[in-house]
Amino acid sequence: MFKRETNKEKDQRVAEQAYFFNMFDTMWGEILPEETQYSLAQELETLERERIINALALASGNQTKAAQSLDVGRTALIAKMKKYKLSY
Repeated sequence: MFKRETNKEKDQRVAEQAYFFNMFDTMWGEILPEETQYSLAQELETLERERIINALALASGNQTKAAQSLDVGRTALIAKMKKYKLSY
């Protein structure tokens, strides 16, 4: 059965959360300064672009074979090639 939290327990929980959030902010600031921006989307695009280039090179420019090796459809590969301005 669910035990209802007292006001004292709630205040303690909120104080603990604030402490850990503050500690996280302090540690994160040391690891990654505010002026440094991390973009997961940019990293994924870079990885996707590299994989497409490698697949096309291994397939000697054959888009169908490259698409098969990447487990995507040929038209999806062509769309991604246009997105990244790749030609082969």
